[in-house]
Amino acid sequence: MIPNPGAAQSDSYMLQQISSATPEQLCVMLLEGAQRFLTQAIASVKAHNISEKAKYVNRVSAIVEELMVQVVSDDGNELAKNLSRIYEWWMNQLFEASRGDDTQKMEMIYSQMDDMRLTWVQLIHKTPQAPSAASSLSGDLMG
Repeated sequence: MIPNPGAAQSDSYMLQQISSATPEQLCVMLLEGAQRFLTQAIASVKAHNISEKAKYVNRVSAIVEELMVQVVSDDGNELAKNLSRIYEWWMNQLFEASRGDDTQKMEMIYSQMDDMRLTWVQLIHKTPQAPSAASSLSGDLMG
């Protein structure tokens, strides 16, 4: 396999984005990734490629599990409880859809993820962002 020098830079950039993201931005990134893998799972079902479908469904599942972990680490408020119920429902629907090669169910999950992603994006744009830890630290060092 030929090494791809651009891949290391891309990975580094992605890690930087993740480490500096707010919890809301992280949710957006996770939902975008889940949607990307759902699209690939749907294409794999249509191409009758079972192993590829399984790979992408597993990736979507891992992302939804990470979203669940994010919610569990929250303070247990009503929003967290409702999000947890949605994520559990998505997991159930995802596995049913995978088992039955039901692309309509997968598309429904995709649509719901998109609605949630857009809601997080709107929230991010309405909420004033606190300075990141890195900018606070540089301000402390410069001041």
